[in-house]
Amino acid sequence: MLDVQQVAIVGTGLLGGSIGLALRAAGFRGRIVGVGRRREPLARAMELGCVDAVTQDVGEAARGSGLVVLATPLRSFKALLAELAGHDHPGLYVTDVGSTKQQVCAEAQRLLPHPERFVGSHPMAGSERQGPEAARPDLLRGKPCVVTPGPGSAAQAVRVVRSLWETLGMRLIEMDPAEHDRRVAAVSHLPHAAAVSLVLAADRLGGMEIASTGFGDSTRVASGDPSVWADVFMTNREAVAAAIDRFIQELSRFREAVAAGREDQVFDLLQRGKALRDRWWEGFSRSTGPSV
Repeated sequence: MLDVQQVAIVGTGLLGGSIGLALRAAGFRGRIVGVGRRREPLARAMELGCVDAVTQDVGEAARGSGLVVLATPLRSFKALLAELAGHDHPGLYVTDVGSTKQQVCAEAQRLLPHPERFVGSHPMAGSERQGPEAARPDLLRGKPCVVTPGPGSAAQAVRVVRSLWETLGMRLIEMDPAEHDRRVAAVSHLPHAAAVSLVLAADRLGGMEIASTGFGDSTRVASGDPSVWADVFMTNREAVAAAIDRFIQELSRFREAVAAGREDQVFDLLQRGKALRDRWWEGFSRSTGPSV
């Protein structure tokens, strides 16, 4: 169980709200404070039970907390870290839920007076929905969470951050920030770019009028917040570009086989893709349980 008296969650939308709900569901006895710039979402998060108290003052929340979790869009992290720097105290540890890690880890090293007490995190869970209304206590359970301690990370900081995600029932994987960004480009950022491109292509081809559930399943993530995803792509440009290049190679191979009428090759590509996806899904489903 996470052993701090108070957790401050900066940003009480889907992920921040789900962290609060999951902490309480797990039996966390400390205080959960929601931090945000706008009063209405904060009030809604408190009404829904995501947090115990709210404030618009990051410093006020940090002063009484043992752990601060940054759960806002990536573009806001630099300013938040600079603000936290003015309210540091010996028992304060900081983590985040950002979809890219190299930039936030570098900013923490540069801006925080004690960067050894920051450990980056990326809980691999989400939804195209937004706001505290979308938060769920089971959103994180059984899902992977990548933790990215650096060579200078304090052992206690790593323990506290790992304890947060373990309390929420996540499967922890430690990884270098650069390696994280390369891998997440393949399984999160590329699928989002592909879903958006598929919607745009289908629209140009006149297919949207007859689209049904299969198209909806394939393109669900395209409904994600564009401002959030623009930040993700811009903070992981090289890895995303490399992943798109690889996808173009695979798609070109598929196109060539179809255009040339090579049915055996088309079948082989379909069979290999199905086998790989089925094997992954079987393992993933076992780890996450029936809530997926």
